[in-house]
Amino acid sequence: MKNIIKIAVITLMFFGTFSCSDDFVDLAPITYANEADFYKTDGDFEAAIVSVYAGFRSSPGTRIPFNMEYRADNLKFNNYTYQELSTNLLGANTGSFLWGTYSSLIYPANNILDRLEVTEGISSSVKDVVSGEALFFRGYAYYWLTLGFGKVPLVTSVITSDEALELGLSSEDEVLAQAVADFQKAASLLPPTSSVFGKLDKYDAMAFQAKALMLQNNWSAAVPVLQEIYNNSGHQLEPVWTDMWTTAAEKTSKEFMFQVINSELANNNSFAQQLLYIRGDNTTQEVFMYKSGLFESFEDGDIRRDETLGFDIDGIAENRKYDFGQVGNIWTQDIQVLRFTEIQLLYAEAISMAVNSVQQQSLDLINEIRNRAGLDDLEMADVPNMDAFVEAVLAERRAEFVFEGKRYADLKRHNLLVSKLNAIGYSFDDSYNYLPIPQNEKDKVPDGLYDN
Repeated sequence: MKNIIKIAVITLMFFGTFSCSDDFVDLAPITYANEADFYKTDGDFEAAIVSVYAGFRSSPGTRIPFNMEYRADNLKFNNYTYQELSTNLLGANTGSFLWGTYSSLIYPANNILDRLEVTEGISSSVKDVVSGEALFFRGYAYYWLTLGFGKVPLVTSVITSDEALELGLSSEDEVLAQAVADFQKAASLLPPTSSVFGKLDKYDAMAFQAKALMLQNNWSAAVPVLQEIYNNSGHQLEPVWTDMWTTAAEKTSKEFMFQVINSELANNNSFAQQLLYIRGDNTTQEVFMYKSGLFESFEDGDIRRDETLGFDIDGIAENRKYDFGQVGNIWTQDIQVLRFTEIQLLYAEAISMAVNSVQQQSLDLINEIRNRAGLDDLEMADVPNMDAFVEAVLAERRAEFVFEGKRYADLKRHNLLVSKLNAIGYSFDDSYNYLPIPQNEKDKVPDGLYDN
């Protein structure tokens, strides 16, 4: 009970106070007079990192990947911030949902890491695991921040408001290098498997290390990382694709690696309203739609299409992947952050990209996933060059991961975001690749400091 109280207090301390600090730069939230009282024992630090998991659940683990999906060529929206994202008719602060990772992940992670360095008496096992978790969440934040904004401030320790006012933007290369380093260090500290369902392990960190390396186009460095996960993580493909999408499978399938955990106690209506339309359920808003070509992009015979997409009798688009887990008007589906299928497809992609030549091993890895979806093998003749290979990989990932928030990063990784959107009727230039830093953050710093 004592630890539960501490978790609640620390969560309020990290997150509840930020809404009152509009005059402060988000990189350096105000300090709290009683904060030091919570950083003395193993239990204090374990409670503190639980609050970071809570921050991850509230937006970075769910809202950010799904919001950025509207920037890609899969989904559009007819209302709210999501319409601004999909049409590029951006408001002054449209990107605030993404910038908020400074307060929800980066600041608390830095605070925990800094305090672990100076607090005596913390057991090495707790210090390692909590440090690894904090490093993962900081790396995750920077991975998404640079995907969305390009250049952003790079903060790796707790700083004062005065220091934040002088901190400019770091380049994409610098930010990605920090994310790679954070994930790599996290992997060295986290256990191979977690004893607590829903908590991170080393292979989760390695997976995001590989994703960040591939965003750098550092394919050769990503290959051994993905190979180790593929061979040693203990995860594997779920043999039957449709068996994954049940409440029971979320807790038992070896396919799932890292999830945002939901329950009846953690109301998930927001997710349901924004990405689900279930016939007869008046909690949903019926406002997301498929962009042109998404439904048609599935190959004939692909079982994933009708299990993922569809229309009700009134022609309203549905999300059939997450149409389970309803308890009254509460949605309890766990949100999948990382599946083994993604490891296998990233591995296939990196193997051929690293040598700039289509490799049979890549096709074998892809074909196992295609066969599960009811599709025939890809042959070498089907992918005669690397351009064709990239298209095949991206098509496979698109069919597999609709509603899982992967498409935006996939297109950015291959510099195809703008061309794919323009091919379906939009008219964007290269500025579409980045969101502007929110105006309310620019107003807090000297003119020009946050021009990205």
